[in-house]
Amino acid sequence: MNRLISSFFSASGADLVDILAVSLVFYIIFALLKESRSFIALRGLVAVILLGAIVWVMARALNLMATMILLENSLVLGVIIFTIIFQADLRKALFDFGQASIIAPFLKNQRIEADEIVKAALRMSERRVGALIAIERRNTLRPYIEVGTSLDANVSAELLRTIFALQTPLHDGAVIIRNNRIAAAGCLLPLSENPKLSKDLGTRHRAAIGLTEETDAVVIVCSEETGTISITHDGVIDRNETADSLRAKLKAYFDFQEDEDA
Repeated sequence: MNRLISSFFSASGADLVDILAVSLVFYIIFALLKESRSFIALRGLVAVILLGAIVWVMARALNLMATMILLENSLVLGVIIFTIIFQADLRKALFDFGQASIIAPFLKNQRIEADEIVKAALRMSERRVGALIAIERRNTLRPYIEVGTSLDANVSAELLRTIFALQTPLHDGAVIIRNNRIAAAGCLLPLSENPKLSKDLGTRHRAAIGLTEETDAVVIVCSEETGTISITHDGVIDRNETADSLRAKLKAYFDFQEDEDA
């Protein structure tokens, strides 16, 4: 024990800088992932790492070479496991960091036909037609577009209502709008696994939240059961939207086109 205490207090200035650097790295990772659905898993992983660090310090002080070699060689495996577990959250966090960097002023949101989307949502809400409309921003939605049915059509309220009509083969799944065009319909979105979500949220709402947890897309949901309109972004869902509130939020997220007769 005395040897362990002596080893701790004999740390050099370089050792202290090394400890501060590692602490900074962990702080940045926590800051990037603290709002993600993987934060609980991250805390567990950090606890394992801290335990391993304590064991390594003790092994070094007691000159337990086999234990030290085992822990040091497990570092590479730990990095691989970390990357696999948090790949979606890391991708989104790094993209968000990039948006806040010096290149952000050169990135522009696409323009969308907000009025047409609002008209379609209101009419489907009145008739209690279930709908899921995802709008791409800066993160690409190509993987989700490719599993749907390609359309490449103009954005119009009539077409959106037709797609989600019960008699049509594309009413299940999501419509994805990309570059102010309806890129595809019948697209499958990832379901959120957030345990804190309300139990009364159905598959459409969980799919909308799931996509916005992994990308910066904006997703509009029309409930088939209640007729309410919701909008999701960054893993957060706002429910009971009106025409004015929905249009205002679309305006906040996009540079949008005004209809000629608006």
